[in-house]
Amino acid sequence: MKRILPIFLIIVVIFTFAGCSNNAKNNDSTSPETHDVSQSSSTNEYNKSKIENNKEAIQVKKTTTINITVGNTIFAATLEDNETAKAFVKQLPLIVDMSELNGNEKYNYLSSNLRADASAIPGKISEGDLMLYGDNCLVLFYKTFNTSYSYVKIGHIDDTTGLNKALGLGSMKAMFSAGE
Repeated sequence: MKRILPIFLIIVVIFTFAGCSNNAKNNDSTSPETHDVSQSSSTNEYNKSKIENNKEAIQVKKTTTINITVGNTIFAATLEDNETAKAFVKQLPLIVDMSELNGNEKYNYLSSNLRADASAIPGKISEGDLMLYGDNCLVLFYKTFNTSYSYVKIGHIDDTTGLNKALGLGSMKAMFSAGE
């Protein structure tokens, strides 16, 4: 009987510590609003940081697509994750007259410089690519071809069906706006 009591007490102590350990783990996975006020300030700072990171992720997600409207046709485009694309988004909404060049692209010289990234030779331009040539020349390509010119890629039209027809021959007006 004397041996059973110490063993029983040891088991109770083990279960008590195991329960506290699980509570600590569960507290880390709860939202900041449900945390106990007695938590340390470092835990609260960690949770604030997580919330801010989530807000930034949501903001980035909101600006990863744009709409390009030509006449009555709207094309959704996915933007690159670069500083030039972010600078372009700050210009939106934007309505520009785009001129024809080489039977494969439409271009417009913007009133301000956008280039924030180093340009590169892509080798191949794809139908639907939205690029920046130089510091301020916005280019929308409607045919696929090889190139030796340098560009900064801003984005790409997700579904190019009807793009060539919508852009037509000669100059045209395009509206660039934030996507949904």
